[in-house]
Amino acid sequence: MKTTMENWKRFINEDRSKRIDDPSYIQKIFMIPMRVAIHKRRGGDREQTFTEIRGIPGVTVVIVDSTGTGRDETYYYSMLNIKFELIRGESAIQYKNDVFIPGLRKIKGLRIISLGNITEM
Repeated sequence: MKTTMENWKRFINEDRSKRIDDPSYIQKIFMIPMRVAIHKRRGGDREQTFTEIRGIPGVTVVIVDSTGTGRDETYYYSMLNIKFELIRGESAIQYKNDVFIPGLRKIKGLRIISLGNITEM
């Protein structure tokens, strides 16, 4: 137990300036706002739908803007901020077109109302 604690303390106090980073490792985080409609009787409920969005490769966070929610007889409406990561320097627009939007279209009961501009975090 003592060795584990000593190793943990060494790790926490490690001088990060002495680390040699891998120059080939490129990670960029992006965010895209979107408004969606989730069908009340088709597919999963809202939380299940948000979980399915998180399952799209590259997506890391789904944030629901509580000021942008609503409902009618058929749909729940939500304003979402989706964060995603690209590790190998891929194009964010190409990711959106080739991975993100096709992933959203596979989610039963989800309708895309609008997609905002991608911003790098």
